[in-house]
Amino acid sequence: MSQEDLFQRSVASLHRAAMDDAHWVSAASAVNDAIGATGHGLALGHGFSPRDGELLFWRMHFGRQRREDWEQTYVNEYWHRDERIPRAFDLPDGELTHTGTLFSSDVRKTSALYSELLSDMQAQDGLNVRMDWFPPSSLFWNVCDSIEKTGWSSDQVRMIEHLRPHIRSFISIRQTLVDAGALGASLHHLLDNTRTSVMQLDRTGRVVEANDQARDFLRSGEALSAPGGFLRATKPMENAKLQRLLGKALPQFGVQGVSGSMAIWSYGPATTLFIHVQPVGAESRGRHADAVAALVFAVRPASPVWIKSDAVALAFDLTATESEVAVMLAAGQTVRDIAASTGRKERTVRWHLQQIFRKQHITRQAELVRRVLSLQAIAGSREPEPPAGRGRADNDVTD
Repeated sequence: MSQEDLFQRSVASLHRAAMDDAHWVSAASAVNDAIGATGHGLALGHGFSPRDGELLFWRMHFGRQRREDWEQTYVNEYWHRDERIPRAFDLPDGELTHTGTLFSSDVRKTSALYSELLSDMQAQDGLNVRMDWFPPSSLFWNVCDSIEKTGWSSDQVRMIEHLRPHIRSFISIRQTLVDAGALGASLHHLLDNTRTSVMQLDRTGRVVEANDQARDFLRSGEALSAPGGFLRATKPMENAKLQRLLGKALPQFGVQGVSGSMAIWSYGPATTLFIHVQPVGAESRGRHADAVAALVFAVRPASPVWIKSDAVALAFDLTATESEVAVMLAAGQTVRDIAASTGRKERTVRWHLQQIFRKQHITRQAELVRRVLSLQAIAGSREPEPPAGRGRADNDVTD
């Protein structure tokens, strides 16, 4: 089987596994085959450390089997003392890192995790990637050792990089369904769900079915609408991104669709709306949904960030623009999302972030998010302000 065939099989398997855990083992096996790895682990952690966080998702797959024994051993014996975690949280989003670099040379000599569990898992020579998630959470993908005796080849590294966004999308869709209590539900029964907005699209992108929550949301026109039956975002820049997502999920000429996600800055009671688009293969449709080619989920965060930007500015000695960026970051937006929402360039947003880091003597976005969220806890029941991002602050630097 060619590398492209292995890749396409992995992506299709991840689409099925996102909807139903019964497909996870076959999807994980396909990923291992495509990469040429002995196994891999995937963890979604909420919080900033084992002391203040929890594992929302944790799977370990080796060869063609799920290793629940290793999953339990890690949680019970190693998670609270995992020396990799502080360095892993510092990793830039999407950057591949060798397992050995997550341990100092001295720690490797004394680490029970490194010498015991990672040795059993054949993961001491593995590769790791941290992916941004809705703050304060992160997604970690730990690939075990290469099956090649010579180590990792450039082709294997490229395959990991190509699969990385699909791993992120897999978790996005799966967690959305878990939160909605709909993991494993058929397309027909998804329309009965009352905990998230679900829209079903045909091959042309037309909304053919939607649950009651989605219909009410589309009628409001707050962030999404469906003129003529075709889904659109209210803001032009966000709509352009949405149309790109839909185009990838519903390609022409029989090409396999690709899942994806985006954030929309909302003016309603929640600061951010997350859109997840998932292609639907023929094997998943069933007799009640023959025309369905893609699913769209519109999800509000469980705990919207409503801290006032002026409170952040006062607490951290920030300018109006810097505090606006800090609040939007804590609300779950990426640098790219913030730039699109405010009309700034990404380099300008990153410049503002660097100014915040300098003033706060920090180097990580996660630490900034933690500080902003701690202010929200202190603020408690203060009346929320309208979300930031409706225009430029007066003290912007020149783009």
